[in-house]
Amino acid sequence: MKLVNRISLIVTPRPALHQWLLQIDAQDLPSLEELQSEASCYLIEEPTQEQPLHELLTSLVTQHHQQIWQNELSFWDEFLDHAPALDNVKMFKTWFDISLSGLTFDLAQQPLMVASVDE
Repeated sequence: MKLVNRISLIVTPRPALHQWLLQIDAQDLPSLEELQSEASCYLIEEPTQEQPLHELLTSLVTQHHQQIWQNELSFWDEFLDHAPALDNVKMFKTWFDISLSGLTFDLAQQPLMVASVDE
């Protein structure tokens, strides 16, 4: 087992995402419960300074919400043709629940594969 020098943002869909998927007539649409059972995990750098957990989470969501929004919606709408514009963090939070995991461990035997998906 290896400790990974990252913390994790766990992103879970809320009903607003599911409603959007119904509106765009997404293929192979899972139920809301199925969507929520498969949260996404985003690894980010460990903070350099100690701060209260709530402040850290708020700061990280503010910093990364746009990129997470685009990634989560592009899974269903590759070019974001039907995706609503993200107005603010409040809107983001109506579509997704975010939690933080301060310790990230790698239990796998194989080396971690890192591939860029932004290109």
